[in-house]
Amino acid sequence: MTQSWFPQITVLKHKNIRAFITHGGLLGTQEAVHVGVPMIGIPLFGDQRINIKNYVNKNVAISLNSVEEVTEEKLTSALNTILKDSSY
Repeated sequence: MTQSWFPQITVLKHKNIRAFITHGGLLGTQEAVHVGVPMIGIPLFGDQRINIKNYVNKNVAISLNSVEEVTEEKLTSALNTILKDSSY
């Protein structure tokens, strides 16, 4: 499904959502934590790096550190970790 905009909190609350791939902005990460959806962070700039780092330290996120680091293998590994590791 494609659409120009989705109500993010409504999507995050959906029963089938098991992970959230995010740049690490403050509002999105807070919404994910609020509804209990673990994150894969791909920070781009500013506060996003520290936001994701803080959530990694709380074991609610995995960081890919930068968009330049993203590969199919790394993204698949991060997603599999979140989906298979019950600590997330």
